[in-house]
Amino acid sequence: MKRKLFAIVLMLACVATVSAQKKWSYNLGFGGELKSGNVNSITFNNNGGIERNDSVLSCSADYSIIYGEKDQVKYDEGFTANAKVDLWQYDRWSPFASVSYINNKFKGYEYKTSLLLGAKYRIYTLPGVCDYSVSAALVYDFVQYTVEDEALKPQVMRLSLRAKGKHKISDAVTVKATVFYQPSFYDFAGDYIVTGIASLESKLSAHLFFDINFNYEYRSIVPEGIKNQDIITTASLKLKF
Repeated sequence: MKRKLFAIVLMLACVATVSAQKKWSYNLGFGGELKSGNVNSITFNNNGGIERNDSVLSCSADYSIIYGEKDQVKYDEGFTANAKVDLWQYDRWSPFASVSYINNKFKGYEYKTSLLLGAKYRIYTLPGVCDYSVSAALVYDFVQYTVEDEALKPQVMRLSLRAKGKHKISDAVTVKATVFYQPSFYDFAGDYIVTGIASLESKLSAHLFFDINFNYEYRSIVPEGIKNQDIITTASLKLKF
């Protein structure tokens, strides 16, 4: 927990340092998640992020905390953090690198750290209206599971294929959709992860937004007692500056 609080404090310190610069933006959100899979309940969610948009170098960092407790019994808890760097993100081709961290014992992870390096190809874009792209990347996963099992590899190299679309329906409403397919290089057919994310963002005022997100994840290999599939619907209010 101390590491999580340190990460949040560090992020907020960065926000305070750069918020006066126009190229930087940040957000902070609070909401709830309706879950089906390894957790079947409603969970509290807090998330935040910082982003720098530039035609040459863009970077972003974000975090998400989930927590659920009833009658002094914890039924859900998790922490996720991501950081990403893009070069020439508005060009047809753009390389990128990212790192992510997840801690969620209810999904079977003591921790999981992923390093990713790849390139994005923009299929079609209309500034201020829509952006459609695909990407391919190499991913190196370092995982410590909640149980020991020879079938669970602590280090796995994966291929990450991604399709992404963003479309602004009106001045107040934007929809996004992203699909990931991440098979292991050692076992394409038997070890893979499929993730689908769909979101609708509605602008309520200059800085207040309402978000609805649908997240689907399927892992072909999981620890004993953990389900392969997780379905999450999130609703949250978000401040953006």
